[in-house]
Amino acid sequence: MCFPDRQKGGETMIYETEILSMKKRISELAEDAIAIRKEHWNWHLRENAPLAPRSKARLNVWVRERKGGLEISWTYFRFVKTEGSTKSKPYSTHITKGRSNQYSRKSLEARGKPWEMDMVMETEARLSQIRAEYTRVRKALTGLKEARKLALDRGVSIRPETKATKTEQDEVAA
Repeated sequence: MCFPDRQKGGETMIYETEILSMKKRISELAEDAIAIRKEHWNWHLRENAPLAPRSKARLNVWVRERKGGLEISWTYFRFVKTEGSTKSKPYSTHITKGRSNQYSRKSLEARGKPWEMDMVMETEARLSQIRAEYTRVRKALTGLKEARKLALDRGVSIRPETKATKTEQDEVAA
């Protein structure tokens, strides 16, 4: 079927715009997650300050944007003294999440202190919502890139008057 009155290029321009929108949303989710992480870390520092070393909280949350993606994970740290050393160094271990978007209370409780679990689970509930949205946005982004590739393979091109700027093209390609 042919549509002679339709200008070629509109199809891929839509993909370019939507891909940029999805990438922007991922950055916004990362900013939200970083704000939650900072809030948790400030609480962590405030609550740990007056405690004896053995009573201090050991769970920490990590958030980072990496290779166009978003990573949100929990770690458990402990202090290890190497042979012949007088000082201990922190040793961090990643806690596995499983298949869902949320860490189980059991896996976090196994490593955390009882007094910190309410705040940890509250933080985790907020972060799991971000993980769930990110998963869907990432799938949409992948689908858009695949659709754009199929459109380009069909020979659809971007109209000259609507071409994306060089920086937008670089962002989309990444």
